[in-house]
Amino acid sequence: MTDASSATRPFEDVRELVARPASPDDTCATKVYDALLGMGREGDFGKLGDGAAWLAGWQKRYPPRIEMPTLAIFAGSHGISSGGVTLSSNESTREKVDALREGRAPLSAIAAQVGANIRVFELAIDKPTPNIAEEAAMSERECAATIAYGFEALEGEPDLVALGVVGAGIGTAAAAVACALYGGAAEYWCRPGPQVPRETTDQRVRMVNEALKTHRGHLSDPLEALRCLGGRELAACVGAIIAARHQGVPVLIDGFATTIAAGIVHAINPLAIEHVKAAHVTRRPAHEAALERLGLAPIAELEFNTGGGMGSAAAIGLLKTACAPFLGQPIPN
Repeated sequence: MTDASSATRPFEDVRELVARPASPDDTCATKVYDALLGMGREGDFGKLGDGAAWLAGWQKRYPPRIEMPTLAIFAGSHGISSGGVTLSSNESTREKVDALREGRAPLSAIAAQVGANIRVFELAIDKPTPNIAEEAAMSERECAATIAYGFEALEGEPDLVALGVVGAGIGTAAAAVACALYGGAAEYWCRPGPQVPRETTDQRVRMVNEALKTHRGHLSDPLEALRCLGGRELAACVGAIIAARHQGVPVLIDGFATTIAAGIVHAINPLAIEHVKAAHVTRRPAHEAALERLGLAPIAELEFNTGGGMGSAAAIGLLKTACAPFLGQPIPN
């Protein structure tokens, strides 16, 4: 029988992976900047130049290029969605997933335009997580297993991974995690984008406050905050971010929820999201606030109301543009 005192708890493996060193190839990034100086004055290429250098560094190759991008969409369901915190439903999550799988969703067309392979990961849509105001969203084992499931976004060896989430109630769950990570009132992190009724926002605030009270004493650790307050989508995004770092794959995050997923990794090890860029910033004030906590500036300000993957897909196109000046240059063997 295994000694229980020596058995590794699931979260310890996650923490070890996040703490393990990984770094870009600074030589490749420097080659980008040197080449751009030969094309114009310093700074002429702005964020596109920085994006190309970031890609080259983390891909560990020069010239930088995007040939096999993956747009990973994690879809889940939440017990809180029936509590008046969302304008969507778990049924609409299923509809969105079906539309993505069948190529009928607007995101499908955008992804096709930029040459991204959409991969939809269903996370027990028909089995919502418990109501976080009453009990934890996941056990430690389930949360760690879902983080590991997120590693599958790296299958097929993509050279860029863009993240998106689908799930009614995920924004409220992410707001609760943000409260645990950064403090502040629930009202601050539940600040909505346009078109959200006041009564919906008020119910989100009540739900988050109840959840914080229920799980008081368990929220100082980022992974415990994820387990108690988050959702399977957040956990899978955390896993994708961790795996990408160790495989040398740059990552684009999308809306508020994927930003909070990056925030969980950042809270464990601030260096562990150096391979992550924010695709865009939505019109949800809490999204901008979360990006500021992580020191991430969005590649673009597209004024989308929410995330869902469209910003990530659009940013793939922008980063392909960033690589265009190098396309005529020879690729070393």
